[in-house]
Amino acid sequence: METPQVPRVFVNRVWHHLHGAGLVPSVDNFGMLGDMPTQQPLLDALSAEFAATGWDMKGLIRKLALSRTYRLDSRTEGNALALDALNSAWHHIPAKRLEGEAIRDAMLCVSGSLDAAMFGPSIPVHLTAFHDGRGKPGVSGPLNGANRRSLYLAVRRNFMNPWMLAFDTPTPFSTVGRRQVSNVPAISLTLLNDPFVQEQATLTAKKLLATPGTTEARLKRLDLAALGRTPTAAEIATVAEYLAATPDDATKWADVVHSVFNLKEFIDLR
Repeated sequence: METPQVPRVFVNRVWHHLHGAGLVPSVDNFGMLGDMPTQQPLLDALSAEFAATGWDMKGLIRKLALSRTYRLDSRTEGNALALDALNSAWHHIPAKRLEGEAIRDAMLCVSGSLDAAMFGPSIPVHLTAFHDGRGKPGVSGPLNGANRRSLYLAVRRNFMNPWMLAFDTPTPFSTVGRRQVSNVPAISLTLLNDPFVQEQATLTAKKLLATPGTTEARLKRLDLAALGRTPTAAEIATVAEYLAATPDDATKWADVVHSVFNLKEFIDLR
């Protein structure tokens, strides 16, 4: 391999995005001031294979996503944490919050609105009352981004999407290998008050009510779509109590969906 550093940096960034941390923790710094690899032989082997297979990114992602390490969860077993507090041996996957793009796409998917079409022009930024200044676009994009995946939302350096900013999307001034992950009130306030979240909660409620069924059956469909699991008995009882007088009330069901969107379980990957 003539240039071993380049594939190492690339492989490390792919590992970081899939696993939540890089084999070299300092994703943007492979120099003397950066961190040492936690698994040097593994990084070298993956990098050599990546270069030898013609820089096959899809093949690299497939290999990592099918690995046992990727299938681990954030729970530790036995005394693994006591023996390896820094998780250098990768005995678990660090818990991480999903990116704003993934959370937005998940809401569109749960509501049944997601347009999964590939390619096409980008969708203009939805302008709010707080977007003002020189170079302001003449046309505002739709609130729901035309239901396209976040990949297709336009990025304007001076008119960023407020939703994405709340979830630490990097400003497009330079390359960023590792995003900041903050835990600030703006995140909770966005999930509570953002018009897009409220819109998707309402659409999801209408979809649930469009099919006849019991409260329990509807809640099961919601939790399977949003959380990948069935609701607990306590959750069913709580929702049933809230909907007791008006079980088919679309506004109340929108509140239920909205509460699910605000669960840590919905925005965190464990």
